[in-house]
Amino acid sequence: MFCPKCKAEYIKGVTECPECKVPLIKRLPSEEFIEFVKVFESPNPALTAIIKSILDDAKIKYFVKGEHMQGLFGGQMQFTSKAGIGNAEFFVSKEDEEIAKELLREVEDNSNQE
Repeated sequence: MFCPKCKAEYIKGVTECPECKVPLIKRLPSEEFIEFVKVFESPNPALTAIIKSILDDAKIKYFVKGEHMQGLFGGQMQFTSKAGIGNAEFFVSKEDEEIAKELLREVEDNSNQE
């Protein structure tokens, strides 16, 4: 038996973790490795909000790297976006990559025209 909170293993007959005070379970859920891939990058804070909305609506889990640097560097200083400073980078799981790229293709095409 295992504690789902602290993951300690207990002998048969124990039904509650004495430290966490939660019921024990027979098996711990497997912790699988998730590979993330970058699907979009932009220095524009307005695009960041749009991309979040698109991914949220599609119920695609994601994380954003560098979002908080946009206010410092993004958009105002053109040379910084070439170096990647001030860009928000969107990452999704490898299994969601194709659908996310398809959903974001139009946004990316429009942002490249600017």
